[in-house]
Amino acid sequence: AGGADEAAALERLARPENAPLRELGRACSDAQMAVRLVVAPAAAGPAHPFVDVASLAQLPRLSGGRLLYVPEAGGAAGSLSHLAAAVREAMRVSHDATDTVLRLRTSKGLQAVGLRALGGLSHPDDESILMLPSVNRHDSFAAELRHMDDKKPLPPQPVYVQSALLYTGPTGERRVRVSTRRLVTADSVRALAVAVVPPVALVLRAKLALAAAEKKAVAEVRDEIKAGIVNGLVAQRELCPPPLRKTADELILFRTLALLPLFLLALSSHPVLQTPRADPTAAPDALAAQAHDLRLLPTELACLALLPGLLTVHDRALSDGWAPAEDTSAGPAASRPPAAAPDPPPDAAGGAEAAPKPSATPSAAEEVREVLLPRASDVSAGSVLLLDTLHELTLWVGAHASPAFLEQLFGTSRPADGAPLLEAGSNTDVDRMHALLATLRAQRPSYAPLRVMCQGSAASDARLFSRLYANAYEPFLFQLIAEQRPRL
Repeated sequence: AGGADEAAALERLARPENAPLRELGRACSDAQMAVRLVVAPAAAGPAHPFVDVASLAQLPRLSGGRLLYVPEAGGAAGSLSHLAAAVREAMRVSHDATDTVLRLRTSKGLQAVGLRALGGLSHPDDESILMLPSVNRHDSFAAELRHMDDKKPLPPQPVYVQSALLYTGPTGERRVRVSTRRLVTADSVRALAVAVVPPVALVLRAKLALAAAEKKAVAEVRDEIKAGIVNGLVAQRELCPPPLRKTADELILFRTLALLPLFLLALSSHPVLQTPRADPTAAPDALAAQAHDLRLLPTELACLALLPGLLTVHDRALSDGWAPAEDTSAGPAASRPPAAAPDPPPDAAGGAEAAPKPSATPSAAEEVREVLLPRASDVSAGSVLLLDTLHELTLWVGAHASPAFLEQLFGTSRPADGAPLLEAGSNTDVDRMHALLATLRAQRPSYAPLRVMCQGSAASDARLFSRLYANAYEPFLFQLIAEQRPRL
């Protein structure tokens, strides 16, 4: 009982419970003030300091501002540079739109419910209207569309949803941006299954889960996610030929939904839906900061946070330098050409600072091998791996990686946790690493620090292996089979 009570107490620390801060955030929104908040708790002894990020985050969330969280400030090597980058980001004036009003309209027979833009305030008389002091190109929102009368089908004509954003641009002019989209209508479970886009479904489910986690235990939220998967599996059986509807010891899914159980497993195992722990990466403040960001991110960035990328920088079994872009002998992998930085939005030219551009050196365009569905068995002690969780880049150094390659990166063949890279220009290998980091950082809304972790330390192994979500895939599938069996 003591352990359960302690877990419940830690979970409460990751929930916003400070009413005065909530009211202050509302007051800032009413005054059209967007709050940018840098939270940098200083490491003090073995206990990680607690500053209640969950409650503090209400200020930027309700005012359309930004939260930048820098864990272990003044503690781990390189943390001061991370803090400096966060402060520069917070001080940079880069509002793409201010004094904004967002409204959703739908065709007759539908209504928008629970407009979940995790910044701003809902209109008191209309759930389809949202007021935000500030909007940037990486902000997102989600809403549920419901039948106004669930006993009547939609009229037999095209169905649309329209978003209208009224805002002030960087140069002071008042503008309106309207987007109208035709919706796919489905009159059967089969048509609905074909129309589902798994990444979009994953991100919407994540936003709903994080909203629920502010009021429920994370274990209960995880159970609801799993129950939703089982309900979907059972519903799809009705589409099968009669002999297959009652085969309880196998999973049958539509091809378009085949990856959905894996995606939802990744969501369930994400740190934000786990009980906080004492280590800095899973402390209540760190998890609250991640949850705040996830609820704001658009689909493509939220997917990277939920499904981290694992890049093979070096594999001693293949080469003493950078790993080849293609290797047919090392399991499932894919080459990932670094993408160019996104173009700034049309209104950013008046006052917003453009996103940083990746290095122009030729190495920035070279391909890097990405391990698909990474598992612990894919991790070799003779490798150097780069784990990309969107908010942080972790360079994991295996104990048997090539000493010559490590000398090129760190200036020593035996780097320790937190070791800095050599400066750009020192040699071609470290130049390529700096170019890769610059390219990855240019694709996200805030600075992603690099943390070097060496095999052997508990913190190093936990940081890497806890994010290899495919490790638990087979046991998870067996759980689903066990839970669907009595319902077929």
